[in-house]
Amino acid sequence: MPDVRVMIASRPYTVTCQPGEEAHLARLGEMVDDMARKAAGPSSSLTENRTLLFAALLLADQLADARDSENSTGSKTKETGSAESIHPDDDRSAVAIEHLAERIEKLASTLEEMTATP
Repeated sequence: MPDVRVMIASRPYTVTCQPGEEAHLARLGEMVDDMARKAAGPSSSLTENRTLLFAALLLADQLADARDSENSTGSKTKETGSAESIHPDDDRSAVAIEHLAERIEKLASTLEEMTATP
């Protein structure tokens, strides 16, 4: 299985993925990194685990908005019979983002536990 190196909040992480998914994982890593930078802000005093936690929450919020929008569009499709089709990769991306958010939350918890223990 291939390994992909992603930079999240200026830190390198190596993640294993399925063959052929390297570019997709790299793109997801860029999304997480973007959210981590937004969460940290220009002069944030957040710890790394808090930055990752807030990045995961921002991504989860975007995912929830997308799902709400999709559900709303689905209702309109039934009523009107017309709506733009949803690209099949959207579902895969949403699932991948959910998994990454869960992994980031676990990582944040682990880092928080490690730094809290004297």
